[in-house]
Amino acid sequence: MSLPSQSSRNATRSSQVHYRRSSAGPVRKLLTILIILATIALVWFYLIRPRAAKIALNEEQTNAQNESNSSADTTTNLATNTPPSASTQQHQPTIINNSPSRPLPGSGDAPDAKKEVQTALRSNTTTPSRNTDILAAAAKQAKNTPITQPQTRPQTTTSRNGVSLQIDAARRLVAENNRVGARKLLSQTLLAANTTNREAQVLRDELTEINNVLLFSPVADPKDPMTENYKIKSGDSLSRIAARRELATHWKLIARINQIADPAKIRLGQNIKLVRGPFHAIVHKSAHRLDLFHGSPGNPESWLFIKSYDVGLGSNDGTPVGEFVVSANKLENPGWVNPRDAREQYEPNDPNNPIGEYWIGITGVGQYNSLTSLGLHGTIDQDSIGGNQSMGCVRLAKGDIDTVYELLAEHISRVLIVP
Repeated sequence: MSLPSQSSRNATRSSQVHYRRSSAGPVRKLLTILIILATIALVWFYLIRPRAAKIALNEEQTNAQNESNSSADTTTNLATNTPPSASTQQHQPTIINNSPSRPLPGSGDAPDAKKEVQTALRSNTTTPSRNTDILAAAAKQAKNTPITQPQTRPQTTTSRNGVSLQIDAARRLVAENNRVGARKLLSQTLLAANTTNREAQVLRDELTEINNVLLFSPVADPKDPMTENYKIKSGDSLSRIAARRELATHWKLIARINQIADPAKIRLGQNIKLVRGPFHAIVHKSAHRLDLFHGSPGNPESWLFIKSYDVGLGSNDGTPVGEFVVSANKLENPGWVNPRDAREQYEPNDPNNPIGEYWIGITGVGQYNSLTSLGLHGTIDQDSIGGNQSMGCVRLAKGDIDTVYELLAEHISRVLIVP
């Protein structure tokens, strides 16, 4: 039998031992949990995480490759000009957007065209056009009946050749302030040679309105390759500017379109508009009409229509058909001797001179090189315009001949006379 003191100590010790055991259980559990979590973390960090990263990288590379292939396919389609479906093309007018670049001169092959002008300006040589079939093509376009200019703009309706669709498309371009694109579209339509007389007249009227803004107004359209802005510098004159910039137009055209009354009074720093040539003319004998164009001399298919003028021609069909180039014989206020009667002579500046104030000599090229005595000139007989009363030359009314004189350049501008 134990003593009371012993029983008390044993009880106390037993109680302490029980307490220690009960308190050590949760610690062990917590430690076990921490070990398990640490193990999981190590497994994830060293095994699972690298594998997941590799999978994500592979997916990213695959997506990038797919995007690259898609881009390549799109580029290939654009490069091969894959046409739209037939349903998209049906009744869809061709809209031509002009590039803001400034090819000079004209809308043909810009570098070659500019080289042609520079070569002609510097060498003063006369060379035939590279296109020997232009006369035949122009003759097919000749209109057999003169058309009276309509007083109001006619409404167009769908026609079998789609000309009216092109006209409507051009009017939309004008409404969007894209006159450059409208001019090119309508010019190509006019040169297509599949228009009726009425359609051709509508095309010319539309183009004339466009060029009254683009060409003959003082404001230069930044998208128009025919025009540019220029700031007057010290020592400048209009003639020096025209020569230095190789405009292939007369300096008086600068004064005309910029409404400069006195060319001697231009101001330093003044902004003016320049017009770059070359310009050309096609004379339709049956219509007594001269059509003015702009473009590369050797690429008439790309010429842009500018304006039409009524003309007088030779009596007894005396105006020959042919291809000509403007010669160095380009004169203001010329004197004149009647080739049929040398006694009839007129001094320069004579108001009674039958050929008026301007003479533009033209010389035949190629098979027409024997034709050397013709010209475009003014007249004091305004009633002769539209008739056949000259000695073979092409007559223009006062005001019209002035503009044509300023636009056609020596040794560069072509003049085609077609039936």
